[in-house]
Amino acid sequence: MPCTFIGWAHPSCEGLGEGDIPEKDLTDPSAIEQYGGYGIDANDDGLADPYDIEDAVYSAANYLSQNGAADGDLERAIFLYNRSDQYVEDVLGFYHDYIEKHP
Repeated sequence: MPCTFIGWAHPSCEGLGEGDIPEKDLTDPSAIEQYGGYGIDANDDGLADPYDIEDAVYSAANYLSQNGAADGDLERAIFLYNRSDQYVEDVLGFYHDYIEKHP
């Protein structure tokens, strides 16, 4: 969600988190820092672009890490990422399958 990426302190963020965020702000690492977002400029191109796969993956990892995964609470982190018990079950199932095949 754009508001999670840039930060919920952005003046247009409320409700479902779409926000009315200009692209120049959404991808600006300094704006993301200012508004407390999770967006990351993973490839050092000066933009934290949610549509760039490298930035998006690192941003998702940042979100999960800050919401429990870094402390080993994967279930909580995944639930906060997508508030669905079924989603958590599915993701953890894929995780356990991967670990079994790639010890």
